[in-house]
Amino acid sequence: MKFCIALVVFCFALLGTVMVSVQANHDEDVEQAKEMLRGLAAECKTKEGATDDDVDGFVNDKMPDTRTQKCLAGCMQEQFGISNGKAFQEDGFIEIAKMLMKGDEKKIELAREIATDCKDVTNEDRCELALDIMNCLKDSAEKHGVELKH
Repeated sequence: MKFCIALVVFCFALLGTVMVSVQANHDEDVEQAKEMLRGLAAECKTKEGATDDDVDGFVNDKMPDTRTQKCLAGCMQEQFGISNGKAFQEDGFIEIAKMLMKGDEKKIELAREIATDCKDVTNEDRCELALDIMNCLKDSAEKHGVELKH
């Protein structure tokens, strides 16, 4: 299961990152989700001074290791309402999950449990916060039996 596509499509986490897992039935679905995510990352790429490689790493569920990659992830999380730059936003995460899970109550409930696990994640550094959130979401998803591919 893809975590970033889950965090964006959950991001859609891993958004993500993110996010709560979405399993694409076909490679084409995965590629469409990645292209969507690349498009959504364009503004953050410019804002954070990220490279195409940084965006590709994010889209392909690679945990960020440079400051720029962490800030790119932070910008994306803020764009999706998963972070406010200081703390994880439980409600924003659940809203994204509801939108992506399209009424699948079992997956939405799992998203709520994961969000509850991460509700206290805070960091004054928005870029480090992004990594903290991603790690928490990953750890919580695995705790709840969601297999994540990296």
